[in-house]
Amino acid sequence: MKRMSILKIFYFLLLSLLTSTSFAWDRSLELGYGYSHDPNNSRYNNSGFLLSGDFWPLWRTPITFWTLNGAIGQWHATAPTHQSLTTGAVALALRVYPMCSDTAYPLYLLGSAGPAYLSDNQFGKNKQGSNFTFQFFGGLGVEHNHFDANLRLVHYSNARLASPDQGFTILYLLSLGYLF
Repeated sequence: MKRMSILKIFYFLLLSLLTSTSFAWDRSLELGYGYSHDPNNSRYNNSGFLLSGDFWPLWRTPITFWTLNGAIGQWHATAPTHQSLTTGAVALALRVYPMCSDTAYPLYLLGSAGPAYLSDNQFGKNKQGSNFTFQFFGGLGVEHNHFDANLRLVHYSNARLASPDQGFTILYLLSLGYLF
């Protein structure tokens, strides 16, 4: 009889862990599409796809989650030259859950920054002093079970470490992801 109650407690705890959405995951994979006017050259537009993921969890508290993430992007500009660009980056990322994360749809704020490599040092009319730059994310999102949706801004710049530093930005990037 005692063995049966311990087994019930074990199953209850296991079921609770598997159905909880708060921090039930360590990694993610997201695919996003973004489109916006080029902030530096309003006659042209920037758009493209970004595949990103949290692949190395670092530190977790009840309202924050630090991780290393990576991203590969394929971008397109409507400018007459230098219309295509591929990017790759590794970054330190932070998710902040300002409200109770025990809800079925925990909301979060997202930020990340890290080194990036650009396939060309010019994208549309925007020039970089080097192919090595930095990638910056900022946005907000929501999770449900093992799924994630977020809206973010993506910016590439060399942080004035090289000249010129015109950078480029995708203001509206909608990403859908899977948490595991």
